Amino acid sequence: RIALVKTAYNPLIYEVQDFAVALLSAKGEMLAQGASLPLFLACLPATIKNGLSKFGIEGFGPGDIIIANDPYTTGTHISDTAIYMPVFYEGKLQAFSANMAHWADIGGKVPGGWCPDSIDVFQEGMLFPHVKLYENNQENKALMEYILANTRFPELVKGDLGAQIAACRTGVNRYVALCDKYGPDTVRESMELIFDQSEKLVRRMVSDMPDGEWSTETCLDHDGVVKDKQRKIKVTVRIEGDEITVDFTGTDEIATGPINIPVIAARGSAEIAFKSATVPHEPANEGHTRPLKIISPPHTITNPSRPAPCDSYGYSVMVIIDLVTEALSHAIPDRCPANEYMLFGAYIYRTDSRFGKPFIAIDPIDGGGGALPFDDGADALIFHGDGDAPNMPVEVVENRYPVRIERYQLHTEEYGIGKFRGGLGTMRDYRILTDHVYIQVANELTKCHPHGLHGGHSGGINRVYVRPGTEQEQILIERVSLYGPFHNGELINARSAGGAGYGHPLERDPELVRWEVLNEILTPEKAREFYGVVIETDGNGDPVLNWEKTAACRDSRVA
Repeated sequence: RIALVKTAYNPLIYEVQDFAVALLSAKGEMLAQGASLPLFLACLPATIKNGLSKFGIEGFGPGDIIIANDPYTTGTHISDTAIYMPVFYEGKLQAFSANMAHWADIGGKVPGGWCPDSIDVFQEGMLFPHVKLYENNQENKALMEYILANTRFPELVKGDLGAQIAACRTGVNRYVALCDKYGPDTVRESMELIFDQSEKLVRRMVSDMPDGEWSTETCLDHDGVVKDKQRKIKVTVRIEGDEITVDFTGTDEIATGPINIPVIAARGSAEIAFKSATVPHEPANEGHTRPLKIISPPHTITNPSRPAPCDSYGYSVMVIIDLVTEALSHAIPDRCPANEYMLFGAYIYRTDSRFGKPFIAIDPIDGGGGALPFDDGADALIFHGDGDAPNMPVEVVENRYPVRIERYQLHTEEYGIGKFRGGLGTMRDYRILTDHVYIQVANELTKCHPHGLHGGHSGGINRVYVRPGTEQEQILIERVSLYGPFHNGELINARSAGGAGYGHPLERDPELVRWEVLNEILTPEKAREFYGVVIETDGNGDPVLNWEKTAACRDSRVA
């Protein structure tokens, strides 16, 4: 992981950390992973297993490096390219060193991926169906030349690919060092013991949960192509003894546009929710997910068939994580938060060299976490599918790109109220400092908002204001691509939403409400409207609680 961060060219990798690294067994079982994007980590075992299906154990040799990004064998979209390398010791295949990272550009219809309106996977970019980029330490020069000729930003892509290769080799060296110290049999047997221990731990936790079946669903705004039709994702969670099943039966058929999510990533999304609710602090390995079963009927959004488009799969990832968590909240309400804000991001780019040097800045924008059963949601966090990934620091944006960040602050509107409120989103102003710049906006759930739990209100909507305060001002809510051009001096304001609430708003501690008025998160008028809390001012102009009026106000609401 450190090797990848230290050698990557694109801030999307070395700052935003849009990648994952892992060591896997010779069978593709997860041994250990770096703290990175949890969805990528959940997809790497299937990636290796599909590589094994293609090459067979005998098809790998020392010094081989394989490249793969086919969504139907790696799980995510084409931009997320996997690089993996076999680990040999004393002539025998022992393990795999692997990573997956989002490339700055993979070709296809739009720069940087996340095409909102592709109608098949072939429009989305270069497909690598588990191909040897290196064989016996010899580079496949023709393949490398092909890659660099089919990306809009070859310098960035070549640099990041080199970083991925360096990370793979570092993983190989570390595993070989373990074998040198303990012997390959001891390393393998130790991991198998850990798998068994982890499985027993999780099965015991599931056994302690009540048996039952719970369903929930939501609808995506549209698929990007057929814009007058919402698309449903339905999740049913069943607990029976020491096993848990996530069933996607009832989800809509394959979408025309790219919101489809390969079944590998649908399972990975369910794994994220499951592990978060059971053993969030345990180092992940193969054993943790053995009690989890997945049912996803074919030819649906959560199990599409080739060549259905998948480039905007991430919206479905977020929905699945939240829906599985919501269903689990009926069994373990003390461990499951309300829905968080929807995935939101801005691409700012120029690809036409007539107007200056091409560039692309990809900025996942942090927003509000769902309220917890015991506390408010986290303010300004990144969405679950990206785990601990931060957004791009202001200093890096301004140093690398012709863009100035003029404001970065909490957004105190657009969140779900409740006994515990959703976390707050953010406001981020981008001043464009050059000409002929375009933007792409990622957004979802603007019609069916993120769900609150146990009386908590729904979360808010992400919005982008372009050229605010001018006659050309527009508010972008739905996802868009190739929007512009923008010119020197023009402003883009991105406002991410807050998460959904947990519990009834009239149960909120009045002192928390007073604190929010003091810190200008709420006005006294909103405090009364949202929570039935009456805030007045003292002689110094500071907010004070009127307990008697608050009690009367809340009593009248209940009546």
